[in-house]
Amino acid sequence: MTQKERIIEQAANMFVEQGIKSVRMDDIARAVGVSKRTLYEMFKDKDGLLYLAIRFLQCRKVRDIEHKIQGKRDSLEYLFESLAMMLDNKEAHRRISHNLRKFYPATFERVRKEAEEENGKLLYSMINHYIDCGLIVSTVDVRLSVTILYYTATTLVISADNMSLPDGVSLEDALSYTIINFFRGIATIDGVKQIDEYIKSKGR
Repeated sequence: MTQKERIIEQAANMFVEQGIKSVRMDDIARAVGVSKRTLYEMFKDKDGLLYLAIRFLQCRKVRDIEHKIQGKRDSLEYLFESLAMMLDNKEAHRRISHNLRKFYPATFERVRKEAEEENGKLLYSMINHYIDCGLIVSTVDVRLSVTILYYTATTLVISADNMSLPDGVSLEDALSYTIINFFRGIATIDGVKQIDEYIKSKGR
C-alpha cells in the first residue's frame, strides 16, 4: 500500500467514525504522521481527499461482497445477500450522505452520479445473468427494472426518518420485503422456488 492509499484509507475511516464536518486536514495529517503541507501537495484540498475516501469506501464494500459470497452466483441467494450487504451500515451511509449534501454539495453530486451509474450497471448485469440462468423471465424490461429497484431502495434508506412504518417493522424488514417481492414478481417458476427457500432459510 502506498502512502497516498494509506492516507485515503485512514481519512475514510475517520470520516465514518467522526463525521465529515468534524474531521480537519490537520487531524488526518496528525493521524497518518505527515505534515499538513504534504497532505495538501497530495490532495490539494479536503474536497479532493473526501471524494477519494468515499470512493475507497464504495470499492471496499464491493470487495467485501465478492469475498463473502463466493460460489453462489447461479443462485438468487447471491443477489439478495449482495443487496443486503450493499445496504449494511445504513445509519453511517445516511449520515455521510446528509453531511456531503449539506457541506460539500459538488462532491455529493459527483459521488451520487457515479454510484448510481455503477450500481445500475451491477444490477443490470445481475438481472441479465439470472435471465440466462432461467431464474428471471426473459420478457422483463431490464433497464426499467433496474431504475425502479434502485430508486425504491435508495428512497427507503434516505427517507427513513420521515416514514411511518407499521409497529414492529424495521427499515431492514421494509427493504427486504421490497427487494424480495420485487424479484418474486419477475421470477420464473424456478426462481420463485429459490426465493421461497431463501425466505424459509432466513425465517421470514
